Amino acid sequence: MYKIVILTVIPLVVIYGLLIVLIVTQKSQQNIVPRTWYQSPNKQVALTFDDGPYGTPTLQILAILKKEHVHATFFVTGSNVNKYPNIAKQIVNDGNVIANHSYDHTEYLTKMTLLQIHDELSKTDSAIASSTGVHTKLFRPPYGNMSPYVQNELTQEGYTTIMWNVDTRDWDYTNSSSTQIIQTIMSNLKSHEIIIMHDGRDTHRNYPRDNTITALPIIIENLKSLGYTFLSADAVNINM
Repeated sequence: MYKIVILTVIPLVVIYGLLIVLIVTQKSQQNIVPRTWYQSPNKQVALTFDDGPYGTPTLQILAILKKEHVHATFFVTGSNVNKYPNIAKQIVNDGNVIANHSYDHTEYLTKMTLLQIHDELSKTDSAIASSTGVHTKLFRPPYGNMSPYVQNELTQEGYTTIMWNVDTRDWDYTNSSSTQIIQTIMSNLKSHEIIIMHDGRDTHRNYPRDNTITALPIIIENLKSLGYTFLSADAVNINM
């Protein structure tokens, strides 16, 4: 009789114990950050947007940033600032940083004369100052095209050049879905990072930006959950 009871109870105890272990293991695994997500005690990130202001897409991005209580750096072109001066003003009024990205997104910056480079900078600065009251000294070269010759002129005019170390390639709408943008960022996390995104698309008009707009709230949520501090682009040293 006792043998029968014991033989019946032992398997039940073993099964119950295995279930407890399985449940605890599953709960623990839910809290594990995937290994591709960078872990660092001092994590800083700058969200940057190029080629705007771009009408509705820029306004949608500003609304998301405001809702999430996060600021970003907008590298604007002078021609677009002249087209959307009120949006340029809102970028600044919302607490974001506005910066120079040339007047018309030229791809020939490294082939220009000093006078032409100065003209690109000054025309954009005038457009920004006229709409926002701000004279920025932050510059990002279109396409990332740079040379010692251009850098020397920028330095002479007091500009700080801001590049990036995480490229979402979100401008390539056909090949960069919102999911791919998120995966690109989350699989390339660093302790100090400047992420480049686009609220516009160089000199294109009416170019779709919904891949970036859809991805942005999720990007912000993920970075917050990992303990990142959101800073302006000039405050993040990506050379560390």
